[in-house]
This record gives sequence, structure tokens and C-alpha cells, in this order.
Amino acid sequence: MSEIITPIQLVTSVYKRLEEWKHLNGVVTSLAPKAIKHAKLISQTPMDNSNLLMGIPFVMKDNIATIDSLTTGSSKILANFTPNYDSTVNKYLTKASAINIAKTALDELGMGGDGLYAATGHVLNPWNPKHITGGSSSGSAALVAAGIVPFALGTDTGDSIRKPAAYCGIIGFKPTYGLISRNGVFPYAPSLDTVGVFTNHVEDVAIVLDNLVHHDSEDFTSVHSTQKDYVKNLNTNIQDKNIAILNYDSYQWTPDIKQAFDDAVNSLVTDGAKIHKINFDEQLLQALLPVYMIISFAEATSCHANLTGINFGERIAGNDYSQVMTNSRTAGFGDMVKRRYIIGAYALSANYQEELFNKAKKVRRLVVEALTQIFKKYDAFIVMPTVTSAPTIKDVLEQKKVISSKHDYLEDLLLLSNLNGGPSITIPLTTVNNLPIGININATPFNDQTVLDIAQFLSNYINFNNKMLGDENE
Repeated sequence: MSEIITPIQLVTSVYKRLEEWKHLNGVVTSLAPKAIKHAKLISQTPMDNSNLLMGIPFVMKDNIATIDSLTTGSSKILANFTPNYDSTVNKYLTKASAINIAKTALDELGMGGDGLYAATGHVLNPWNPKHITGGSSSGSAALVAAGIVPFALGTDTGDSIRKPAAYCGIIGFKPTYGLISRNGVFPYAPSLDTVGVFTNHVEDVAIVLDNLVHHDSEDFTSVHSTQKDYVKNLNTNIQDKNIAILNYDSYQWTPDIKQAFDDAVNSLVTDGAKIHKINFDEQLLQALLPVYMIISFAEATSCHANLTGINFGERIAGNDYSQVMTNSRTAGFGDMVKRRYIIGAYALSANYQEELFNKAKKVRRLVVEALTQIFKKYDAFIVMPTVTSAPTIKDVLEQKKVISSKHDYLEDLLLLSNLNGGPSITIPLTTVNNLPIGININATPFNDQTVLDIAQFLSNYINFNNKMLGDENE
């Protein structure tokens, strides 16, 4: 007979492991007192075998509000912000008797793709601490990869869940835009922001979705979906699925990554799927990053206008309100955030709004139309989330010192699903030099089940073993 583990024992073991991995710098705020109290309460409640989240610990990105607990967005300007309201997702998970143990670090206010821009410092990759985790949902990714919790919540505005998942050897899922409520989530770019989940197993994604996918009248972007019961409907039957893959024939990638990608694709063919290599308008692919930057930076500039030290945020004294605002924002924001606000304000200025912001929205529409045509023919579209493993922190910081005229658009493909709002999942593919790399599956909006089914099939075939799970930190 297997030993029964109580919620208290489970939470205690999680905090012990969290201490062993504290050098990852993935936590902003521990919720230990509340978590232990919650675990004790659950222990006194009869076990509900139909509730798969009962007593399960998780962590949450620190731009998602938790009532009466610090929610800082990993920014100095919100270092002491304790909301008197709760996010909808935290309400749902609390109701399901899942146990929130910590708020996790992120690139400040979600603005960054490396995990190096939290006010609390760099978040380190558990596979190799010299390498980045990716961002902005860096802390959530690191703690799931380290085997501390079975799932974590993050947000994905421009690959902020799926790129860290690729770098950390775990699963990162961005659902259809609006499928999970954003009520209580700090906005970055409201036309792009999406709440999603990190796990080590596709089935765990489905379990979390079953608890979080509900229409929420408190979120004006919340949508209704005809799909439900994601766990019940999860299957690996891909017979006759039409799946498009991006044509990488002209790309010179490393033989071991190419072999792993080809093997994964061939496994789909062997099981009855129909694979089609397609080309995507290269000009549109080259435009992905600038379009994302202009739209998201502009929306952030508008959304964060209330972080002044007067309405919200840590106040730095001044002679008048203008000086208070200037002093507070100067001291409260990091360089990455300031840079994005400047670009966003420039794009929204009267002289350049038509040339930059409005034009970016028009190009976004072209991207969406191109994807719509793809999904009229194919059930899914598979791309690589990145064609290299996680770079070193040193290399990333060195690259930030110069402005390069060259950029590899193959690093931006995950932005496609942000621009069209479709579901997208990254799963582990292989390792290169003892660092993981992933593969990514996309579908048209509201076809989240299709993405999960194909991911489940590929996960079974790849059989990736996260070496972090169960290991003692050395």
C-alpha cells in the first residue's frame, strides 16, 4: 500500500526544495504562512478524488494579483504594493484547493525576454546557472524545471511563456487569447497579453485548463469557448491530421537539432498524419519583431501611465506633482522599461502615430490573414521556438551593449500566435550540450484541444526526461 502524503507534508517538502534551489533567484515573495494555513485547512477536508488540483502546490508570476500579499511586477516602483483585490485565476485555483506557495520573478512588468531584468536580479537556468532562463516568465519556468512545483502560472505577451519553456526543458502553453481571465493581471499590452501555464506533462496543462477556462465578466477580453473537458478529451490519435511545418531547408542549423526535429516530424507521419512543408512570406516574418515592439511598447506606455508615485507606486519627493512623477519614475523603473516607454511614446506621438503605430497594426493584420489562410488548410502549424539552446548570461548582456543591424527572424516565430491570438505550446525536443531545446505547435484560435493532442503525441514519442526532477541540488 502506497504511503499517503498530506498537504502539510507536501508543502513542507516544497519549501525545503525551494531553499535548496534559492540560488536560481526565482522567488520574489514567499507565501509560506498563507500556504501552510491553507494546507492545514485542506488536510481537514475529505479528499475529493475528482479534484485533481486538491492540495497541489504551485507558484504564480508576480504580475498576477494575490489579495493581501505583495504583488510587485518585479519592479521597484511597486515594491510595497499589496492589492486589496484578487486575480480571477488565483480565486479559481484557491477554490480548487491548490496551494499558492510563492510569487515568482519576472522581467520588470513583463518587459524583457531574458530573465535578467527583475528588480531582484537575474533568474538563473536550473540546467546551467551560467545561462538565461528566457523571459519574461523566468521565475515560474525555473521553478517548474527544477522540480519544485508541478505547475506554475505565467503570462505570455510575446513568447514570454513558450521561449522560457524551450530554454528550461519544460512545457509552456499559451491558450487562445481571452480563454483564461486576465482580471487582476497587471497589463503590459492588452491586445496581446495572455495568461498561461508551465508544467512537465501535457496532461497537467489540461488539468489546469479545466479549472481556469471560464468566461469572466470582470475581464472585457474574456471569451466563450465551445471546447471544455480538456483532460477527458485529450488523445493521441493524429490519424489524417494535416500539419504544416515551416520549410527550414535553407537554414543551416546544427545536425543534432535538425535530426531531432526530423525524427519528431517523421513520428507524426508514421502514425498517419499528413505533413506539408510550407513557406511563409519572409517579409512578414522579418516584420514580426518590430510590429510586436511598436504595438506592445505603445500599449505599455499607455497602460502604465498611472505608475507615477501619485496614483500608484513608490513616491519620491519633489517640489510639485510633475517633479514627484519624474523622480518616482526615474527611481522606480529599470533601464529596459524606460527604453520601451520611450519607444512607445515616440510611436504614439502625433508626428509618428500613423507612420509607426497604425502601420504596425496594419502589418499585424497581414500576419493574421496569412495565418488564417494556413489554418484553413491545416490543423496545426509546427515551428521551432528557437534554433539554439539558451545563451549564456554573459553573452546576452554583451549583445545588449550594441545595436545590431542583423537579426534572425527564426528566433521570433512564437510571436505569430501572439499576433493572431491562437493557442500555442512548446514542449521539450532534445538537449544540446546538456541544455534543452523545444519544439512548438500552433493552431487557429479556439482549437486548443488540437494543440494539446498533438503535443501529447509528440511528448510520448520524444519521451524527454527532465533531469532536474527528483535530483538533489549540487
